[in-house]
Amino acid sequence: MELLLEDSVEERLRADWATLLEANLPSQARHAAESNRPHITLLAAPAIPADADEVLAGIAHSLPLPMAVAGLVIFRTGRGHVLARLGVVSAALMRFHREVHQALGDVPHIAPNCLPDRWVPHITLARGLSGEQISRALDLLPAEHGRVAVTSLRRWNSRDRTTTALTSR
Repeated sequence: MELLLEDSVEERLRADWATLLEANLPSQARHAAESNRPHITLLAAPAIPADADEVLAGIAHSLPLPMAVAGLVIFRTGRGHVLARLGVVSAALMRFHREVHQALGDVPHIAPNCLPDRWVPHITLARGLSGEQISRALDLLPAEHGRVAVTSLRRWNSRDRTTTALTSR
């Protein structure tokens, strides 16, 4: 389950992707799939059943919700570093996150970093960076993007590489 951001913010995040690409650094801009958009993952699992879409669409009626896109954050993985924008959530967005998890609570194998009380909302800019590349990227990107709104919800199917919009954006 993914949250999408208002158009003007998506454009600024795509500009971050382009800045990294132009500097010959890893960037989400390298992923040319039509479904590749700046987003915040609410819940990741091997499969999210389509029969939950109606309930999730009902929850999504509370969108848009406020959030701040703060500074940059780095996650270390087994395949290099992930560079992302940190999402600073409002109380309303935290409630929304919990509602989504309550609706999908029986979905097996939910990624631990998506669970309530462990969720680190972020928008990935690049994956697989070395330490030197992280340093270069930090010098190129603006510090933050400020207050924004998350505007829509979609279900991503990683097997089929398809998305299903659960809001009318």
